[in-house]
Amino acid sequence: MNQDMKNVLDDFRKMKIMYDIERYTLISIKLNHLIKNYENLIKQREEIQRDYFDIMNDMENNDIEMKIDYERWNRIRSNEKDEWNFELNEITSFKYDIDEALKLLKNGEIEKILIEEEERLTGDKLS
Repeated sequence: MNQDMKNVLDDFRKMKIMYDIERYTLISIKLNHLIKNYENLIKQREEIQRDYFDIMNDMENNDIEMKIDYERWNRIRSNEKDEWNFELNEITSFKYDIDEALKLLKNGEIEKILIEEEERLTGDKLS
């Protein structure tokens, strides 16, 4: 392979890596935003539930009769919390994987692997 072709291959590889870094960075930012939204959702739901039961207690203390299905409330809260935590854990795992890939892209490990594969395919020593 002539030098011009090696330069083209090298430029193409570098452009691809830069493109991947930008894509993965954007995905990481979006995942981080989503994680924060889930954390806020869980916190806000806990605050709403606390306020709800505080108001129910106030009503009861003021002899205002209310029928509250505490068992249903407990079931709903438990299901919500389990689902939201499952989703949050899944998204956190995705973010970890994306951030690890991003680290490999930025520290040159991916480029090294690509060069080794290109050399294997072409039989030529590349930069």
